[in-house]
Amino acid sequence: MSAAEDFRSALRGAGLTPPDPVLAGQVLSCADTGWAYQYRSDPDRGCYVRRDCSGQYIVGCWRGRHRRRGAPAAETLQEAEEAGRQLLAAARGGGTAPRPGGSADDYRPRGIAAQEILRRMEADGDGVAAKIDAWPKPEQIVPALAAAPYPIEALPDVVREAVQEVQGFLKAPLSMVAMSAVTATSLAAQGIADVERAEGLRGPSSLFAITVAESGERKSACDNFFAKPLREYEQARLDENLEQVKDYEAELAAWTARMEALTAGLRKEKGKSASSADSVAELAEAQRAKPEAPRMPQMFYEDTTPEAIAWGLAKKWPSAAIMAAEGGMILGGHGMSKETLVRNLALINVLWDGASVTIDRRTKESFRVAGARLTVGIQVQSGLLLDFVQSTRGLARSSGFLARFLIAWPESTQGYRDFCEPPPGFPALTAYHAQLRAMLERQGTLDEHGRLVPRVLPLESAAKRSWVAWHDNVEHSMRPTREMVDLKDVAAKAADNLARVAAVLAVFEDPATAVVAERHICAGAAIMNWHLQEARRFFGQVALPTEISDAVALDGWLLRRARDTGKTRFAKRDVQRLGPLQKPLEAERVRAGERFTAALAILEEAGRARIVREGRSWVVELNPALTAAAQVS
Repeated sequence: MSAAEDFRSALRGAGLTPPDPVLAGQVLSCADTGWAYQYRSDPDRGCYVRRDCSGQYIVGCWRGRHRRRGAPAAETLQEAEEAGRQLLAAARGGGTAPRPGGSADDYRPRGIAAQEILRRMEADGDGVAAKIDAWPKPEQIVPALAAAPYPIEALPDVVREAVQEVQGFLKAPLSMVAMSAVTATSLAAQGIADVERAEGLRGPSSLFAITVAESGERKSACDNFFAKPLREYEQARLDENLEQVKDYEAELAAWTARMEALTAGLRKEKGKSASSADSVAELAEAQRAKPEAPRMPQMFYEDTTPEAIAWGLAKKWPSAAIMAAEGGMILGGHGMSKETLVRNLALINVLWDGASVTIDRRTKESFRVAGARLTVGIQVQSGLLLDFVQSTRGLARSSGFLARFLIAWPESTQGYRDFCEPPPGFPALTAYHAQLRAMLERQGTLDEHGRLVPRVLPLESAAKRSWVAWHDNVEHSMRPTREMVDLKDVAAKAADNLARVAAVLAVFEDPATAVVAERHICAGAAIMNWHLQEARRFFGQVALPTEISDAVALDGWLLRRARDTGKTRFAKRDVQRLGPLQKPLEAERVRAGERFTAALAILEEAGRARIVREGRSWVVELNPALTAAAQVS
């Protein structure tokens, strides 16, 4: 009799059911996943296996310290070995010595791959071997972060009351309404003051904000409510300068005619050196006399390109905002060459920094942007934002572009927005508008080159101490095992954004303020803590690595399939053919198979699904607890 047959007989003699060949094969095939993997259904219990010539067999269980990966603790391994010896002795009819030919090194703890075997094993009267449920408690593939309420109390009273009034009427997500108010306030504040965090650390008070939401959430309506005084200011300045525009157009027409005449005369005098020299000098003098277009405020951009925005900041008005309910038009990214993409992302980054940049063009006039300020407040669908991230081939993150944005990911209110009458006269919003107009009256002056010259707001001493403490706390959160380790790009810009938010709040409260107070830093910190949490939620649950996003997609498909069919077992070929990871092209089938296998391994690791053999076929089985929970809910 072979050693394997002897071992099976010993198990039967002890009243235990030996594993059948199919299940033994499954255990053997899982050996590459590593040792020391305990059961998720009972974190205090593991199993003990003996590596035999024909496979691995469950021979005992132990209780001990729960370890998911790595070598077991010495005391746990010792307890496991002793349990194995006792079970083996029971199987052989008594005695405690290991079976001839075996040693303690032959025994290792094992885990989740052997659940089906344990399910078929009956516990003996002494509890040396234990029966464990076939399915562990399912875990989340990606631990979900709860959406925190927007810190509305951190906003100045006038802003808070206006936000609550508008939200009560529109029924849009509160954070979306607040973001519209904050970006409108940023546009008014950026033309008044820069903020100085420390000596040599000066920057704009401009804010970049992205609201991740689907179409129809009423962002345009929110923007229109809060930006109304800004648009009225823009239109009033245009109306006031209408005569200047007409004079400029007449002067430009006369200058163009003169340039054409001089150019034509120069052609006729070609070859006459004396006359040509005089004409060239006259032409150069005329070129220098080209009339300058009057500065006409264009404060809002929607469907345009980064270069067009830069040109408007340089030639029209140096303080503006991108406010769009469909941010996908602004982000672009699809079909761009890498060179164009890098240039556009770098340009937006420079505008956030408030630095100078020269735009060189071959066929049009080159220009330089200096002393300009830009606010951004856009809404974009999560799918479009992810497409943008992917289409930029990682540049959107690695360049620091997305890190500059304050992210909000509100839960939709669509379907719950019953109509209500607006508040008569919108008194809270009217008070907000009045304060915004007061800010517009204190916009920074323009120098002789049309550059904005805002004043500088330092942090008062108490505010500086609070800002430094917050800065250091966020810096420490980027250490290994800490919460921002995977979002270092966002965390690295957070302290700068805190100073900007605080400056916007300070200037709104008092457009003539000379400093940023501690209360503004504290209020800004509450807002920034919320935005960091939103960034963790979005990038941690939506912008996932490919293998994790594949597992999430496969998990969702299996759950929907189970709900629609009432089944929890599906042929593997059908899951691959109909599921979310299907790839019809022949060239992609190998890669699709690898992705499917990797995704399924993650689901099995989380106790949500597994693949089992049924005759000659393979079946993907969904944890019944998932469908039961869905039915209860």
